[in-house]
Amino acid sequence: MTVRVQAGMVWEKLDKQIKKQGLTLRTYPTSYPASTVDGWLDQGGAGIGSYEAGWFRDNVISARILFPDGSAKEMKGKDLDLISEAEGTTGLVTEATVKVMKDEELELISIGCPNAHDLQKLIQRINDNDLPVWSLILINPKMAELKNKAPMLEHYGHPVEERILLPAAYIMTIAYRKKNKKDFDSKLPSILKLCEAKILSDKIAPHEWEHRFKLMVVKRLGPSLIPAEVVIPLSSLGDVMMEIERKVDQPIVKEGVVIRRGAGGKPEVVILGFIPSDQRKFSYNFVFSLVLTIMKIARKHGRRPYATGLYFAKRAKEILGVERAKRMKTFKKQVDPKGILNPGKVLGEGFMSTVLTVAGVFEPMIRFFGNYVITQAGERPGKPVNGIPADVAWPAYSCSQCGYCIEECDQFYGLGCESQSPHGKWYWLREYMEGREKWNQFMVDTMLVCTTCELCNLRCSAALPIEPSWMKLRGKLINEDKRMAFPPFEIMAAALHAEGDIWTGYRKNHADWFPKDLIKKHGPGHKSKNVYFAGCTASYIENDIGTVRILDKAGVDFTFLGEKESCCATPMLVAGKWELFEQTMRKNIKAVKDAGADTVRLCHNSNLLLYEIF
Repeated sequence: MTVRVQAGMVWEKLDKQIKKQGLTLRTYPTSYPASTVDGWLDQGGAGIGSYEAGWFRDNVISARILFPDGSAKEMKGKDLDLISEAEGTTGLVTEATVKVMKDEELELISIGCPNAHDLQKLIQRINDNDLPVWSLILINPKMAELKNKAPMLEHYGHPVEERILLPAAYIMTIAYRKKNKKDFDSKLPSILKLCEAKILSDKIAPHEWEHRFKLMVVKRLGPSLIPAEVVIPLSSLGDVMMEIERKVDQPIVKEGVVIRRGAGGKPEVVILGFIPSDQRKFSYNFVFSLVLTIMKIARKHGRRPYATGLYFAKRAKEILGVERAKRMKTFKKQVDPKGILNPGKVLGEGFMSTVLTVAGVFEPMIRFFGNYVITQAGERPGKPVNGIPADVAWPAYSCSQCGYCIEECDQFYGLGCESQSPHGKWYWLREYMEGREKWNQFMVDTMLVCTTCELCNLRCSAALPIEPSWMKLRGKLINEDKRMAFPPFEIMAAALHAEGDIWTGYRKNHADWFPKDLIKKHGPGHKSKNVYFAGCTASYIENDIGTVRILDKAGVDFTFLGEKESCCATPMLVAGKWELFEQTMRKNIKAVKDAGADTVRLCHNSNLLLYEIF
């Protein structure tokens, strides 16, 4: 079964569409919520489901490629080797035909191993015993430790998810089809016994699976990460893991994806390593040099860096294979004689590739300086940076620019520019803090236009406090720096200050909507322990007569403040006009107390303000 898809299709969107037909993806990257079909074909790689499905290249039937001269060609078979992992240097992918499979219910299980060699032994036995596994991913003990330490997703300062503590072990999470459960369960116990492994809590597997796209949560402890990604044979997994631990003194977290049939039909493991660090410090450059150590260890054990790019272009023959690199180079000269497609990447002789090649010779010496740096893993906001609050500056550097937030951002879809998305704003803030940008009215408006829906918070791969950070910036820009909000907010503020509502209605008309037959029973002159707070939208726009009559029919004794009631001031909060917000709130609190009430029943907007914020 296959699907024909355009190159810019995001994996998550594609999967949702084909699930409607009872299908799903055979394999997908751990960047599934934001990465594209074209991106993975250009980059090459393995991901969720690759234990069974193999490398992504093995799941592509054909691709339509556009060349610099405007011509296009459908590439298939061995010709795809000229496109896959070429990173756009040999042509632009416009469409692809990708293998898919029947969508079936999955079972999950997480297994803990005491050390890397037992982990290797366990995976090898799973492979040798032909367990019906679809996906097999793993993390090292340091990753488990930092996941336990990482901040949780919050809503108005309160955690909205359960903290699932992971054991200090190598944790392997397996996904397999429910229809194979009997076969899987019958073979697993004997394998576990031989490898001194144990099945972990029932809560861990669903948690790890649900968070399989949120690896970047550990970046919040940096707030930067230094990546090192390698491909190694499964037969060397234990030795590689232990040698990295011996030679790299920094806290390195690792995630692995196992491919059952890799190069030469033998199992391989893609290891994605990250070292928490701080790119704002000069010492970051020394720690970055430890990437060379990890690459050298992988090469020693018979494999390679994950990809070429700019940094490892000189190792193209080693990474791609001698024959394939030769074919790709010849092909590029044919289709791109002027070298305009991603010059210097993959097959180039660029400066960075040369520098890293030379640096590799001095790796033992450079390693000393990288290990000498003392790294602290944990959020440390410190002081404001160039006027940006410390607890906003830290997440600005913690953002991995993954793009998960874009797909759900109303502001992005409304304006169509990445600068309007959360990750675009984080990027701009970093540029500002480093002195390369300045505030102007456009950027002030950019911070104000956010609808505060908070979907970005839910999407974020690092669980960053995105919407709360924009709220803090609004207060700084408008309330403290006295910059101008965009015109609608200024009009609302003027109306609120003059008449107590944002809809430019007169205060004398605030109670006109209230049912005349209920004025004596529940109107402003009635004393009650309950106040119905209608707010200005219900009073001037929607006329919330229904709620009032329901309360009356239910026998609820209440009063209405009438002209003494002001807007709930939510728009002033989100506009950054915090002084006016506070003044209005104090007026409303006084009016409620003067009415002798101790309970307030609210319209939906005011309810959000009182119970979620105030």
